[in-house]
Amino acid sequence: MRIAFASLDGERVDSHFGSARYWRVYDGDTLSETRKTDAKCMGHCEGGFGHLLAVLGDCDAVFARRIGEAAAAFMIANGKRVFEAEGAIDEIIARVTEGGLI
Repeated sequence: MRIAFASLDGERVDSHFGSARYWRVYDGDTLSETRKTDAKCMGHCEGGFGHLLAVLGDCDAVFARRIGEAAAAFMIANGKRVFEAEGAIDEIIARVTEGGLI
């Protein structure tokens, strides 16, 4: 399971989906890489999420502090699971794993 977390500081989920500049990508509970994106949405967006799908295309799920309805629908329609969360990435991974959410 490959999971991406929207994180500016690399430790916490702290960014909104459309304005995230950095994504920490994990294979299970192991950090695989950090990916940089262009934050094209700086506020309310209703479309234009293709660049994020291209960057996160190999991920099964994405976690962001917030994700709008249009962005969530776009990602779900493209086979991704989306979650809103805030806090330490390692704690979120532990909760997800323990709860069998993914």
